[in-house]
Amino acid sequence: MFVTFFKHKYLAAAILGLLILSIICQIVMGVIIQNMIKESNNMPTTENKMLKQCKLKYANCYKLNGRMVNTAVFVDKFIQKIRFANISFNRLSHIAGQFMMLSVVVTGISICISLAAGDTLFQIIPYYLSSILGLYLYFSVSGIVDIQGKKNILKTNLVDYLENHFAPRLEIEKENAVTGKEKKKEMIDEAIPIKNEGKKAGRRENKEDKKQAIPVSADYQEELEDLLKEFFA
Repeated sequence: MFVTFFKHKYLAAAILGLLILSIICQIVMGVIIQNMIKESNNMPTTENKMLKQCKLKYANCYKLNGRMVNTAVFVDKFIQKIRFANISFNRLSHIAGQFMMLSVVVTGISICISLAAGDTLFQIIPYYLSSILGLYLYFSVSGIVDIQGKKNILKTNLVDYLENHFAPRLEIEKENAVTGKEKKKEMIDEAIPIKNEGKKAGRRENKEDKKQAIPVSADYQEELEDLLKEFFA
């Protein structure tokens, strides 16, 4: 019975290859999101690059807006942008489904070719079995991986951390920065009058020095010497 299935080696390889690719796509997405869920439970010290980018972008949005960000919308957008090999998870999920459908299509083509070659219904049963088992395996893996459920868990963890832990810390940093600026401004305001008084005092001293130090020309000195000589002669 299975001799017919392996009679067309390339078609059989295509059926199995597409089925395996569809399952791999789902497993990859599940592993990535599961790892992010694990790291999201320890966000302050996480080493996950995507979660670090999430924190950085949230902080930038908070500082630009100067107020609390709509965290739920922000997290939804972040989750939609999660990628693997520069392919978004939404697209990767569609690709996994397309691989599965292509596997079914190739199975149908194989059945048509076998019937055209004169094979009996009993001989083409392996194609039907492979198609049914492939669909069962695909949906079983899809249910076990549960991409949407994992996304919801990740969203809950991120919203909880950003709203209840990260945002208050940003607010405290903002208040400290404002307080520091006000203190700096007060110090500058206090220093300006002192500096101006110092400049005025310096100007007065310079003027007095100029008044006391009157320059005496060489001709004037010679006339004084002549007068003194005549007086004492």
